[in-house]
Amino acid sequence: MSTAIDKLEVPVAFAEPTVKIAADGAMRISIATDGQRATPQLAARLHRPGVARDAFLAVGDVLGSDLRRKANDRADYLQYLIARGKGVSKAVWDAQKEYLALQYSVAAKQDDPLDPVLSIGADALRFEVLSRDESTYAQLVLKRPSALVDADHAGDTGRAYGTTFAHLDAAAFAAITRIRSYRATTLELAPAAAPVAAQRTVPVKWLRAFGQMQAASLLAADRFTLSPVDLYNVLLALRMRKAKTPPRGLRYELVPGERPRLVLEPWDLVVHGNGGVYTGAAPRVIRTWGRNRLNVLARVLPHAKSVTVSVAGQGLPALYSVDLGDATFSLALSGWTDAGWAGISTFDLLAADDDAKNVDAVVTTLAQPATLDALATKLGRSPGLVRRTVLAALAQLRIGHDLATGELFARPLLAQALPPTALKFRDAREAAAHRLLQEPSAVTLTKVAETPEGRAIEGQVVDSKAHRTFYPAFTIDREGKTSAASCTCSAFRRAGIKEGPCEHMVALRVLLAREEARLEADRLTPEGRARITAETRTLLRRTKAGAETYRLSLDGRNVVAKFGPGTAEDAKARMQRLRFATIDAARAAYFARLEDLATKGYLDATQE
Repeated sequence: MSTAIDKLEVPVAFAEPTVKIAADGAMRISIATDGQRATPQLAARLHRPGVARDAFLAVGDVLGSDLRRKANDRADYLQYLIARGKGVSKAVWDAQKEYLALQYSVAAKQDDPLDPVLSIGADALRFEVLSRDESTYAQLVLKRPSALVDADHAGDTGRAYGTTFAHLDAAAFAAITRIRSYRATTLELAPAAAPVAAQRTVPVKWLRAFGQMQAASLLAADRFTLSPVDLYNVLLALRMRKAKTPPRGLRYELVPGERPRLVLEPWDLVVHGNGGVYTGAAPRVIRTWGRNRLNVLARVLPHAKSVTVSVAGQGLPALYSVDLGDATFSLALSGWTDAGWAGISTFDLLAADDDAKNVDAVVTTLAQPATLDALATKLGRSPGLVRRTVLAALAQLRIGHDLATGELFARPLLAQALPPTALKFRDAREAAAHRLLQEPSAVTLTKVAETPEGRAIEGQVVDSKAHRTFYPAFTIDREGKTSAASCTCSAFRRAGIKEGPCEHMVALRVLLAREEARLEADRLTPEGRARITAETRTLLRRTKAGAETYRLSLDGRNVVAKFGPGTAEDAKARMQRLRFATIDAARAAYFARLEDLATKGYLDATQE
């Protein structure tokens, strides 16, 4: 690991996969596991080879996914210019060629994600992968003994369980594509006799994202069931259309007692769900991002019995668990890649308990998988306290979470655990941002304004360590992305946001998320409502005639209503302005109007 603890060298040892076909047509595929962690191994016949094949190929789609912008290779073009004899000294050309080769050509070694994480247990075989750009997490669970028949462990059975890495490269997936449903197929997972040693240069921020995607699955979320054909209709609609204007989200409209509605933006195309009805206590509208990555599910949807969706809220990962009968394939979409920072404050509100003794007790108890409530019973502690410890254990990569069943299980991702401090912050700038947030009144929001492009946020950061005051600002567009940013610090003046946001922007973004969470909590109590003097809510109702939008704003003593047919973006609105004698009277009228609209079937579709 580097002195800055930003990268980790992980030693692995693998061999190429082998495929053997017997005289009776039976196939045996041997996929090498990490020779450095040689204990876990298993050989078993696949009960439904065709389902397992498509599920593994979906895992491969996630493993190879990288939506980040790729820099162009300019070294070859520079060599062409040199060959043409352009009139510049050879020393200058050589220096430029060396620089560009290091920056853009194959000489620049990319960081590696970890190989698929394999956990072999008595109850199931679990594969976990995270895409290189940190945007997509997938988990494949093959249940035992229904999906894996006639399992054979090499050596002592107890020692054959554990966690290792599986070598799923291009050759392995080429072997997997040869699996056929009519042919008996045995899958062998074991270290090779003569593995080849290698090193994986893994960014610590990638490891942190791995733990955070798992921790997000413990957030309180709205859960509902879709029919596989619902997602198929979504994928078909996306294939037939191309969105040219924002927003490009997938919006869920959830009404208690009704089936969910899936709305594709910007066309306002409604796909009516065919699964179970939504059983939540209150109506909700939740917009999610990253809808094109749902194409990963295209391989497994033909085998699916149902799809369970969990959405925690705006900017939080959306979880899709596909029930394949004797297997489950779960997909978590973050809505951003590490090239952006729209979700940089997503997990800031998770209050984890990283006490080493408590974490060790949780990991030891989860040698047998258990739900959160069962774990709390075994430890003799309240579920709330145990949940905080579980969040820390997930973030430290010491346990895993089965997204389909909700069970937790011991899963040491690395042979030697990283210190918790190494995974606490994404990088040095985020650590500096949180240092600023800990100082009283060091970070303040000075402006949050609606603009045609989105929301403009401005702030002030007083850095006592630098003895200076900085003025960061950024604009969040209608897709939740940062479309513009600025700061008066030297880092921004030198490189803009090419090197990512400065600590002052990060601090302002985290403060904004905290303020939004506080305001949402305030709306639930009379004391909290008394502190609200300005806000805007957008409400939506669907009738046989189409969508109706109602936008209601509170601004001091003024209440402004805009309403009419269409969506919030294109409504042909009528307007009503009311001015009251006091702020209290305006606030009371504002919340009374919201409650009245809720009784008339309007959903709160406010997205920011």
